[in-house]
Amino acid sequence: MAVRHARVIASGAHLAPLVGAAADIVICADGGLAAAIEAQLRVDVVVGDLDSASAADLDAAAAAGAEILRHPATKDETDLELALLEAMDRGAASIAVHLADGGRLDHQLANLVVLASPRWRSARVSAWVGENRVWVVHGELELPLAAGAAVALQAVAGPATVTTTGLAYPLHGEVLRSTEARGIANEVISAPATVRVDDGVVLVLSPPGQSAQAT
Repeated sequence: MAVRHARVIASGAHLAPLVGAAADIVICADGGLAAAIEAQLRVDVVVGDLDSASAADLDAAAAAGAEILRHPATKDETDLELALLEAMDRGAASIAVHLADGGRLDHQLANLVVLASPRWRSARVSAWVGENRVWVVHGELELPLAAGAAVALQAVAGPATVTTTGLAYPLHGEVLRSTEARGIANEVISAPATVRVDDGVVLVLSPPGQSAQAT
């Protein structure tokens, strides 16, 4: 079966937005297995050094048909990166990632930066961070948000040239720099709003309580 849509679940992920959502493959990054089991999700692959996944959960996943891919503890990639690489190796055209909201600051920062890696540029990558929504944009994206939704745009890994429509503070081929916060505190005033990135990569974030549609 061709993999079109992959779902990646990281340790501590909040899975309430998964109600009614479908995916061709569900990949758990180590401790994300516990969250998937609690949500009664079918798990296809578990990947990582598996220091956060219990033996009981791993046995249950394997018995249900999941593929267990164990990596050495001393590795260059995080478990999230390994899960994303697995999704790409299986040909995913879109990847929805579920991350924990809170916890170690270094992990939170690294996870957001990893989402914008050029390694998965050929796929459409979006994420739930707790109940916050994140979209990775290099190209053009129509935001699944209603008027009144709060949004923030943050360039990562260097400057990005951005054009928007439907936002209170529009951009017209203007440069957002990764070390500046010019793109925060914006709002959708006309749906559908769009974000086009002609050069660089931008994270678009929307906080909880807004009308983002599930991926």
